Amino acid sequence: MEKIVFYEDRDFQGKSYDCKGDSADLQSFIRRCNSVKVEGGWWVLYERNNYGGYQYVIGPGEYSEYGRWMGFNDCVRSCRIIKNAKGPFKLRLFDRPNFDGQFLEVTDSMKSVPEKWFRYEVHSCKVLEGSWVFYEHPNFCGRQYLLEEGEYRTPSDWGALRANVGSIRRIMQL
Repeated sequence: MEKIVFYEDRDFQGKSYDCKGDSADLQSFIRRCNSVKVEGGWWVLYERNNYGGYQYVIGPGEYSEYGRWMGFNDCVRSCRIIKNAKGPFKLRLFDRPNFDGQFLEVTDSMKSVPEKWFRYEVHSCKVLEGSWVFYEHPNFCGRQYLLEEGEYRTPSDWGALRANVGSIRRIMQL
């Protein structure tokens, strides 16, 4: 069963809201979000209403304060469940926009993209199977971007301002 519980205060204190599906506007239920319990499924949290702003991808577990999910602040205004969090996994990265130039096919998480591909920039990609998260820096750090099956012709298609991709993680249901 897919379920996430949002708490206004740290350490699972204060007003809470149980959520069992996508929500474009959490502000009508909670004013801020300082801790979260994911009781089922993988979720993407958004800093703004209507699935905008910074993204935070989290799986089953307890997050006692927003730094635990790499949040920048207590703003979580919308969320949605990640539907395709199971294998198989296949992703194709391109060094030019519109699927041009050299490419690398990926089937597993990569702690450091530059170690395998000798570059930090991904200008387009095709998610052939599964769901993935791009991180701005190596070791799964920095801004996060959820990519589900489909084609992404430029970094703006996955919500990024720049083409920097330091690490990649596949999203797998436990």
